[in-house]
Amino acid sequence: FSINNKSLKNDSNDEVKIIEDRLSYNFLPVIPFAAPRNNKTKMVQFSKTIDLEIIELVNVFKTLKLQPDNIDLTEVDRFSKNNLLLTKDSELIDELSARFNYLDRLKEAIIFLPLKPPMQYYYVSSQYGMRVHPKTKKKQMHKGIDMAGTWQEEVRASANGFVVFSGRFGSFGKVIKIKHKHGVETLYGHLHKLLVKKGDSVIEGQIIGKMGATGRVAGAHLHYEIKVNRKAVNPYNFISLGRNLVSSSIIK
Repeated sequence: FSINNKSLKNDSNDEVKIIEDRLSYNFLPVIPFAAPRNNKTKMVQFSKTIDLEIIELVNVFKTLKLQPDNIDLTEVDRFSKNNLLLTKDSELIDELSARFNYLDRLKEAIIFLPLKPPMQYYYVSSQYGMRVHPKTKKKQMHKGIDMAGTWQEEVRASANGFVVFSGRFGSFGKVIKIKHKHGVETLYGHLHKLLVKKGDSVIEGQIIGKMGATGRVAGAHLHYEIKVNRKAVNPYNFISLGRNLVSSSIIK
């Protein structure tokens, strides 16, 4: 674009340059002012990633019908309804901080859920539910799953918690019971060896005993139970959800 007005030629070069620039901009397409909004857009996109992770962890508790200790699961509804693009810049950091804090609390809560199997190498020899007992031949409720593996396969704590029982327990033989959080307890029966005692704190993956054949059994295996608020539930539901979380890298 050039300037042909003679009166302008007598002006200083700087003044001509300013006028040229101003006139040139009038012929450019209109571009929204996006410099400060660009960072805001990135922050909003990042918050969506956080929201997806939050929703996945919240759904774990909802699927298992658990109420985590000191966490309001309805808080996620507020996040999903809040349009951060319409949020004032001064409030955006606070909104992101609230999401980070909520996600951290969920991650701290999830480590107390028995989402990992108690043995690395196993197959399920008897499912949860009604069955004919292999020893008594009577039909009765099987309140856990039987997991068979190599002789004296290592048995691990399936989540963080503390040991509330370690010893002999009727037909289950040598047993370990672990209390986790959120009303959840796990039981490990028919063990050959007990490697923790009552009162011990344990972490997920810690070796707590060896698979065996103590008590009333037809063969060596681990009887594994999960109770929620003292009521037996299907351990496979927890293990299945745990696999999904591992595959999506939510938990390790």
